Amino acid sequence: MKEAIEREFNPRVSVPDTEPYMQRGLDQSNKTYAKYSHQANIKYGTGALATIDYFAGNQTDKPLFVFIHGGFWRGRDKTDFAYVANSILPLGCSVALMNYDLCPTVTVAQIAQQIRDGLVWLNGQSASLGFKRGLWVAGHSAGAHLIAATLAKTGQSFQLPENIIERAYLISGIYECTPVLDISVNEEIKMKPEDVAAVSPMRFPMPTEVIYDVSAGGAEPPGWVKQSTDFAEHLQKQGCKVTTHIRPDLNHYSIMQEFEQSTGYSPQLVKQALGS
Repeated sequence: MKEAIEREFNPRVSVPDTEPYMQRGLDQSNKTYAKYSHQANIKYGTGALATIDYFAGNQTDKPLFVFIHGGFWRGRDKTDFAYVANSILPLGCSVALMNYDLCPTVTVAQIAQQIRDGLVWLNGQSASLGFKRGLWVAGHSAGAHLIAATLAKTGQSFQLPENIIERAYLISGIYECTPVLDISVNEEIKMKPEDVAAVSPMRFPMPTEVIYDVSAGGAEPPGWVKQSTDFAEHLQKQGCKVTTHIRPDLNHYSIMQEFEQSTGYSPQLVKQALGS
């Protein structure tokens, strides 16, 4: 049973050779940092990794696009995904890449608190940084979870206030955290059974004023894809505005390659929403 759960819910098992994807992302990100001026490591909180890289867009009447990276809450870095700016900046939006402290130094709930505080802080910087209030946020894997967890009406301290986020792009996320208890990476995450409920957005009402886009790769394991389709259904049942995209032949890593240029599928969704 545990082997089956590991195959379904550990992307590094379902995609055995991940290094080429990571190296490609790093190469693309290095090019992005070299191409565009930016502010690096702006502090938004007290955590060691509570920092943001900010790329100013050329249209202050457009929303800020915030990207939150994945890595099962215990790995990766914002600098691995700077190429997201390469696809969004040409649309006129500013871009913020958000880091956060990692497990096991902190818990998943503490990371959600950081994300909540960082998003509130960012939205308050609209005048000084130059963008329209009301964030558009995107997250991949654990990043998608963290967005959903902060939006969920849990009553926890990490619940976001209303009217901070306008649109949420949730890419290959996990929204019911029970499987985490039975996969090997939990040795680093250290999630306990009593932690699961509060950080599983599938179990809570979600704000209906947010527009959601939920996507996953068609080549991802069925259990992982079901996390996205189930969560999209959960949103629909509550009357939320949501679109669902299962991207054919893409796995947990290649789905992010769509952000390498503005003609990619995901950036085109952003472009359509901007009406540009």
